[in-house]
Order: sequence, then structure tokens, then C-alpha cells
Amino acid sequence: MLHAQNSTFDAQFHAQKSYDLQKKGMIFLGSWATLNILSGSTGYFLSEKSTKYFHQMNAGWNLVNAGIAGFALYSISQIDVASLSYTQSLNELQRLDKFLLLNTGLDVGYMSTGAWLWERGIRKKSSRLEGYGKSLIVQGGFLLVFDLVLYFLHSPITSDLIQLTESINVTASGFRINF
Repeated sequence: MLHAQNSTFDAQFHAQKSYDLQKKGMIFLGSWATLNILSGSTGYFLSEKSTKYFHQMNAGWNLVNAGIAGFALYSISQIDVASLSYTQSLNELQRLDKFLLLNTGLDVGYMSTGAWLWERGIRKKSSRLEGYGKSLIVQGGFLLVFDLVLYFLHSPITSDLIQLTESINVTASGFRINF
């Protein structure tokens, strides 16, 4: 019985570590967004040609990032880690790992779209397409690094929780703990 209480505690401990990491990540994303909204808005009015549109896209793109960060921080604040079971904790941790990996694919797509827009802008002599393309490459590159770093920091938390399960075996006479 005592170990069953500890495994719940451990699952909640891992879930709390996950949520703490997510909070830090969303604060970082929100800070990036704020910086880009401010610099993008200023740069838009102080620049010309493709640089003007580069700044415009940075500001617009990061309004979305700010919204995502704000919504995620709010959602995390509404979770009562103490009420999560082992299964719920593990499902949440694995869901985030999968989501971050999916996002890396999207990030590559943003950068590819940016490269296509940039090239098309050069061919069509469109400052707007050039600027938007350059911005998508920068923003997609940032998000790719952000998602990969968050994944590589988060996945060990998930692995540790999975190892907790593998160390406990239920037998006909009770349970066994493997070290």
C-alpha cells in the first residue's frame, strides 16, 4: 500500500515537472512574441521594401504566438496536478511529446513555405512576398529550435515516469519492485 501511494506521488511529481517546464517554455515563447511584436511594429514604420514586410509578418505571426502562449499558460494554471492519476499523468506527458514532434514537422513546413515565398518574390519582383518569405524562415526556424529543445528537455520526464511502471510488477501474492 505504501508503494502505491509513492507511485501516485511520483506520477504527480513528474506531471508537476512537466507543467513547470511547459510554463517556462510558454513564458519564453511569450517573451519572443512580445519582442517580435514590438520590433516588428516599429520596423514596419521605419523600413522600406521587403524589410517593411518582413517586420509586418513578424509582428502578425507573433500575435498568434502570444495568443498560444497566453492560452497555454492559462490552461496549465487550471490543472490540479494532485488530482491526476498515474495513467492521466503518463497520457499527458506522452501527448506533449507527440505534439512537440508534430510541431517540428509544421515548423519545417513554415520554413519551406518561407523559402518558396522568398524565391517567388524575387522572381515576381514582389517586396511583400520576399519579406513575408524571409520572416517565415526566421519564425519557422525559431519554432523548430524551440520545439526540439522543449522536446529534448521534456521527453526524459516521460521516460522516467515510464520506468517507474516497469519497476513494479503485480504478482499473485502481491507485487514486486525491481531496482
